[in-house]
Amino acid sequence: MSITVTPPLYLVGKKVACWRCGKRMPVVTLVAPHVEESYGEISILSNIQEAPFEVLSFLRKKVPTFQFRSSREAGGAYYANTCPKCNVIYGDFYLHSEPGAPFFPETEDEAKKLYITEVPLSGAVQIEAAPGVGVGELILEHGKRI
Repeated sequence: MSITVTPPLYLVGKKVACWRCGKRMPVVTLVAPHVEESYGEISILSNIQEAPFEVLSFLRKKVPTFQFRSSREAGGAYYANTCPKCNVIYGDFYLHSEPGAPFFPETEDEAKKLYITEVPLSGAVQIEAAPGVGVGELILEHGKRI
């Protein structure tokens, strides 16, 4: 789904253990407070399939393991968090869809474990992604700004 995101746009992340090899690895997502047709809800973006160069170059610089990869389980390719040691994908479903998952915090304490940094944008951008709502305010209110 192509969505229009008006600044600000935030890179949100934390370190987790790789589900396959156990190595600590960064996982990230994008959080957009202003998405067209989101009815004022803060959107957490998953299954990112396409984004402008300015967004992707910022992401690659900050988190080189966030790579465009094919996923059998997801049935297609998207920008996925990958383990720097064993190169396995840590799928967006497991990061976004279950309560208590890294990008589905249930408490202030869980949200406080996330770091947030603003993605520099020159204006509104089009991103091909799935916007999720419900916990964005918790993330932006309690995540640690860096």
